[in-house]
Amino acid sequence: MMNRTGHSRSVGGGGPVAPWTRRLALPLALLLLSAIAPLPGRGQEGAEPELPDTTTFPTPAAVTDTVAAPPRPFKTGESLRFAVQYGFIHAGTAWLEVPEVVEWHGRPAWRLVARAESNGFFDKMYKVRNRIESVWDQEERFSWRYFEDRHEGGYTANDTILFEPDSMQMRYKNGMTYPVPGPVQDALSSFYMTRFHELPIGGQITFDYHASRKTKPMEVRILGREKVKTPAGKFSCIVIEPMLKAGGIFKNKGRLVIWLTDDERRMPVLMKSKVMIGSIKVVLQEVKPGHG
Repeated sequence: MMNRTGHSRSVGGGGPVAPWTRRLALPLALLLLSAIAPLPGRGQEGAEPELPDTTTFPTPAAVTDTVAAPPRPFKTGESLRFAVQYGFIHAGTAWLEVPEVVEWHGRPAWRLVARAESNGFFDKMYKVRNRIESVWDQEERFSWRYFEDRHEGGYTANDTILFEPDSMQMRYKNGMTYPVPGPVQDALSSFYMTRFHELPIGGQITFDYHASRKTKPMEVRILGREKVKTPAGKFSCIVIEPMLKAGGIFKNKGRLVIWLTDDERRMPVLMKSKVMIGSIKVVLQEVKPGHG
C-alpha cells in the first residue's frame, strides 16, 4: 500500500496555459467554472450576493468544531447536474459524475468525470464542450490518470497525465515527465478528496496537487456553515474556499467559494466566483445518487 502522508494532511482540526479568453488553469471543481468562464464580455457583478468575508479568517488554534470524515460520501453512478450562470445569464450546463469502478494497475479505482457545455444561445457566439476525467485510486485516494478534452470556440486541446509510481513522476502525452513527492491529486480528484476529508470549521486542510507541470500544496479553508436553497432542494452546508495559487486570472484577483452539504454526502450544491471577467455561479439542479 502506498504512503498517503505525502498527498493528504490537515491543519487545525495540461499543458501550457493559454490566454484567459481560451482557458483557465483551475483546480477542482473548477473545470465546471473554467469551462464557461471564457465567454466574451463581462457579467453583471451586482447580480450575485456577496461572498463570505475572510478578512477575519481565524487561525487553526481557533478551531472548535471539526466535522468528521464521512466513510463514503458518494456511490458509483452518482451524477450531479448544474446550471452555470454568467451574471444574470444562463450560460450552460455542467455535470459531475462517477460512472464506474475500473481496475488500474491491479487496483480498484473510480472513474470521475466532469463535463460542461454552453447552451444553444451561447453556442452561436462561443461554443464550449469540455470534458475531464480522472482515474482515482479507491483505497489510497490519489490520481492514477488525468485526461482533458477541451473545445472552446475555435480553440481545442487535449492532454493526458499518468502517474508512474516506480519513478514517482507524472508523464504527459508529449512524453515529458515531472517529479512528484508521492501520490498526488489532479484538477478533478482534488475536489473528491475534499469530500472525503474531515473539515475543521475555521481551519484548513491541505493536500498535494499536480497540474500544468507543477506540484504544489492545495489549501482549502473551511469558512463556516450556511443554509442554501437550490432547484434540487434546501440544504444545510459547509462553506469552503480553495486558495487558488496556481496562477491564471484567479491569482490574487478572484475567489472561488463552494457550498458542500453538511452530511455524509458532502455533495456540492453551489459554487460562486468573482474574477476579473465577471461573476459566475454554478447551481445544483438534479441529483442521481448512484448505487452500491
